[in-house]
This record gives sequence, structure tokens and C-alpha cells, in this order.
Amino acid sequence: MPPTDTATLTYLGRADASRLLAFGGVVLVVIGMLLGEIYAIYISHVANGFIRQHWLAIIDAAVNGDLDAMTDAFGAIAELSETRGRTMNTHSHIAAYGVLALVLAYLQPRLRLPAATARWLAWVYLAGATLQVAGVYLSQYVGGWVLNASDLGAVLVIGVVAATFWAVLPGTSESATWREHLHAHLASPASRYLLKSGLLLMLLGMAFGLYYAWRLVSVDEPAVYQAMDGAIREVLAGNPAAGRDEIVTFKRSQSKIAITAAAHSHALEFGFLMLLLALVQRYVLLSRRWQLRWAQLLSVGAYLLPVCVYLATLYGLRAAAFADISGGLVVLGLLAMAVGMIRYTGVLDVRAGAGAP
Repeated sequence: MPPTDTATLTYLGRADASRLLAFGGVVLVVIGMLLGEIYAIYISHVANGFIRQHWLAIIDAAVNGDLDAMTDAFGAIAELSETRGRTMNTHSHIAAYGVLALVLAYLQPRLRLPAATARWLAWVYLAGATLQVAGVYLSQYVGGWVLNASDLGAVLVIGVVAATFWAVLPGTSESATWREHLHAHLASPASRYLLKSGLLLMLLGMAFGLYYAWRLVSVDEPAVYQAMDGAIREVLAGNPAAGRDEIVTFKRSQSKIAITAAAHSHALEFGFLMLLLALVQRYVLLSRRWQLRWAQLLSVGAYLLPVCVYLATLYGLRAAAFADISGGLVVLGLLAMAVGMIRYTGVLDVRAGAGAP
């Protein structure tokens, strides 16, 4: 029988809060990625096509002097942009809350909080994150009143983060204890693999970002302004066909900038996600061999997805399809880890934490 002294039970309670946040964080990241797939396939591409059509309609309306048609087209563009922005906002917030949950999961065992309070705060965080993103998304369908619920969710998340900050103020634990804590979380081969793989991906993502910052300023951004200026000049010169061509170039340049920025940000996000997943592998109750295999599968998808997203600017939907497949590999790896967290009962923590403070 494992020991059941008070210190051990307190440690187990904190471990339960860690496992809850780790599981909730993985689930939130998976939901965020699935919503991102829906956004990319059914919302972003479709809305972008409709927006381009409305811009072409604006050219025709300007040539014909039809102010009402121009107003309607601009209104449609604003509505489509709002819908696209709300969905993108929800997607990014869900993933961000999932990543933050993984950070909080790592910190839980070192908090100066009673076990029951730690579990309660974990539930409050997950409830607040869900309420916040749901309110943002639903506000475009059921009215702005749900934004109040979204604000409440944000307040709950802020409160939990503030409580965590208070509980780990300097002096609450010695540096040696932190080193032991970190070593325990990185003991498995899967943890070390994810740590190294995540760091390398972040390095590559930052290097690509440095390159694209130069290209954005020197090539892509000027192309957007030139295309818009060209469209205006052609319309004023009475040449609507050339103006339409410039609008197509304008939208293509805009899409290229957005897609390339997404490739850069996804590389950094997946790299950081792997760093955090490395710290919660101890809650994944799988054999070390399968822990490593799922970590490797997730890593392959994480590396391929940003590359395929960038290649979509050159090869279109063919590369985008491979990006979707790569995202599926990441989701599959995350789901396997989530299953391992469900299987985890805390027994290992009871045994390992017999002498834990």
C-alpha cells in the first residue's frame, strides 16, 4: 500500500490539479486546432473569395457612379471581415488558453495553496477560459449581451493567474527544489525529445520571421499599396478592366502576407507547445516507448504544418491540403496524450511524493 500521510495527500491533491490543467490544456489546444481547420477551409478562403468579388463590384459601381452599390459592397466586406475576425479571435484565444493551462499545470506542485484550493482554481480557470471564448464567438450570432459573459470569463482567468502569481512569489521555494522539480518533469525520453524539438522549431521560426520581416517591408507590403493605387488610377482613367486586374493583385498580395505570417506564428506556437508538453509528460500514463512515438508523431506534424502553410502561397490548395494532414498528425498526438492523462490516476505521485513537501 502506498503511504497516505498528510504531506503525501497534499502532494497528490496538487498533482490532481496539475493533471486537470494539463488535460484541459491539451483539450483546449485540440479544439483550437480543429476550429483553425474549419476557419481555414470554410471561412477564411470562402470569405476571401467573396471579399474579392465585392471589391470588383466596387470598381464597377465607381465606374457607373452607383453610390448605393458601393455602399452595399463596402458593408458586405465589413460584415465578412467581422465574421472572419471573430472566428480567428476565438481560434487563437482557445489555443492560447490551452498553452497557459499547461504552464499552470507545471507550476501547481510548487504552489503554497491547499490541495482543495488548487483543484478549485483549476476548475475556475477552465470554466473561465471556456466562457470567454464562447462569448466572443457567439456574440456575432446572438447579440452583444454575451460579451458580458465573455468579460466574466476573462476576469475569472485573470483571477486564477493572479492567485498563481501570489502563490509562487520569490521565497516560497528554494532553487534546488525547483531544479529537482524540473528534473522530475523531464525524466522521460519523450520529455527530452519534445524539449529539444520545440527549441529547434522555435529557432527556425524566429529565423524565418527575421527573413520575412525584411521581405515584408521591401517587397510584399509595397506591392499591396501599389496595387491599390493602380486600381484607383485605372478607374479614374476610365479603364475598369485594368482596375479589376489590380484589385485581384491587391487581394493576392494581401493573402500572401497573411498566410506567410501564419506560417511564422505557427512555427513559434508549436515550438512553445512542445516545450510545455515536455513538462507534463509525467501525467501521460503510457509506456515510455509509446510516449516517445506519439511525441515524434506530434513533432513531425508540427514541423510540416508551417512549411506547408508557407508553400500554399506558391502551390495553392495542394500545399494547403498537406498542411491539413500535418495538423491532423498534431491533433492525433495530442489526443493520444490526453488518453494517457485520463488513464493516469495519481498513484505514481503518491508513491513518488511520499517525502514531498
